[in-house]
Amino acid sequence: MEHTDRNEDEEHVSDETHQEKHNGSAKTTADPFYVRLLFTPLDFVSMAFLFITLVPIRMVAAFIALTLAWAVSFIGLINIDQTVPVSGWRKPLQWISCFLGRICCRCCGFSVTLTGTQVSRSVAPVLVVAPHSSFFDALAIFWTGLPFIVNREENKNLLFIGKCVQFAQAIFVSRERKESREECKEEIKRRVNSKQPWEQFLIFPEGTTSNRKALMSFKPGGFLPGKPVQPVLIRYHLKHDTVSWTWDQPHGFIACFMYTMFQLRNKVELEFLPPYEPSEPEQMDPVLFASNVRREMSDALGVPLCDMSFEDIKNKYSKKKEQ
Repeated sequence: MEHTDRNEDEEHVSDETHQEKHNGSAKTTADPFYVRLLFTPLDFVSMAFLFITLVPIRMVAAFIALTLAWAVSFIGLINIDQTVPVSGWRKPLQWISCFLGRICCRCCGFSVTLTGTQVSRSVAPVLVVAPHSSFFDALAIFWTGLPFIVNREENKNLLFIGKCVQFAQAIFVSRERKESREECKEEIKRRVNSKQPWEQFLIFPEGTTSNRKALMSFKPGGFLPGKPVQPVLIRYHLKHDTVSWTWDQPHGFIACFMYTMFQLRNKVELEFLPPYEPSEPEQMDPVLFASNVRREMSDALGVPLCDMSFEDIKNKYSKKKEQ
């Protein structure tokens, strides 16, 4: 288990944190990708106790739930037409799959509370979820009724999870192929504007993960249809930020997962803000639309904005690793 010096963390924050006002919104030059876990000896004792007593039960229960979700999804995918919304006998199977997804999240210790009210698709067909800090953010999918999402083509064939994502009617995209990205945009617009009973579309518009200390730039994909959106805030109320999986941290995916599993309870809140109705200029300009929704969510979260692009982030931390 990682244990870093507290002084190093404090110096990093004091050296890099700086805020300025830009067009009425706070901007930050702080590093929103820096994560260090500072466990005390008592924390290690607590995690060791849970590892022996509770974690084995959680892992068995999660494996059973995941296996059942895969089986349900496998059956639901038989002769399915993915160009239309799931209906008939498949719909109850989707609800079962969603319920099993919640069980998997609870097996990781998550206790989810909802504040505000989620509106229907007829009011806001798009759910905009931020800040995005972890693979654990997927829990938002299960607590919003299994909306469809955009997912990487590589995840289509992941063991167990791949079938579940397919059955949730995700739109798969290959980031490397321009044609795939354009097809994804068109499919988003087709479904969101369709009169067929598609579920809501859920997006994590930041396109990368951070430590939630700032809100990253929003990609315009989910704003292309020009329809009303409902912002959804993810707030983790944790003693230690074990959930963040981002660019500058000494522990990786497995440690992130296990540290979280070793906690007795991980409180997370999904806050539904009022729907955002785009103006005519915003309907014509998805970048403007995304920027204004981002600013509203930033204000609600009380965090600054960070305008680094994915390419900027990748270049910055690739150079650090080479040094």
